[in-house]
Amino acid sequence: MSLNQNDFYVYDVQDFPLVYLNQQAVLPGYASQWEAEMLALLQQESPFVVVYDHMRVEETEADRRQRGDWLIRHRQLLSQRCKGMLSIESEASRCAELRKMRKMFGIPHQVVSSRTYALAQMQQWLARAQK
Repeated sequence: MSLNQNDFYVYDVQDFPLVYLNQQAVLPGYASQWEAEMLALLQQESPFVVVYDHMRVEETEADRRQRGDWLIRHRQLLSQRCKGMLSIESEASRCAELRKMRKMFGIPHQVVSSRTYALAQMQQWLARAQK
């Protein structure tokens, strides 16, 4: 099964296995579309890494709760397929905030300063997944 970018709005899958969040899609009520796209990624049966590039949008409480419930229900499968989450961030205060959230997802989470470092970290995680 291959991914078709036209089926995705919340995530950009053009560079799969590097999957970027589309911040413009984080609008009130987006969580249902997020769930559908996450399921499509999990059904892919290939490891992937999710990237948040200088995330500046805030989701609604309802979306956060819906996504949190989904993450709890799918935590085991997510940890098998999603080899990590990367936050690209250059602002020191945001880096500190993001580091506090590392354990929330049950998968590795790393804060890096550029796409170059994100790509290098992704390659390390995927190489470990091959072993």
